Amino acid sequence: MVKLSVLSFAVVAVITPLAVANNCKTGLNYCGYNLLNIGNYGPQVNQALEAANEPTDNGHIRESLFHCNGGENGDITFLTYCGNGCTDGGSGRSDYC
Repeated sequence: MVKLSVLSFAVVAVITPLAVANNCKTGLNYCGYNLLNIGNYGPQVNQALEAANEPTDNGHIRESLFHCNGGENGDITFLTYCGNGCTDGGSGRSDYC
């Protein structure tokens, strides 16, 4: 019986990190497409666009630049729409227009 409880604990320890959502890194700027790739940012991206009175079409969702405010939910703020495309700045660096 002890072996079964140890095995159960080991399974939970492995699965738990997988259930935690990824958040943006506080202080960095992200293209919308990168936010969508790192976590469940669809609703937050739409909300940030709506709060800034910006369209919520696919182009604005993917090619806008957002600032990561941080916090428990990885809150974001719309910065600008990158009309000529949003560029990935690389790991640990801000994206840019």
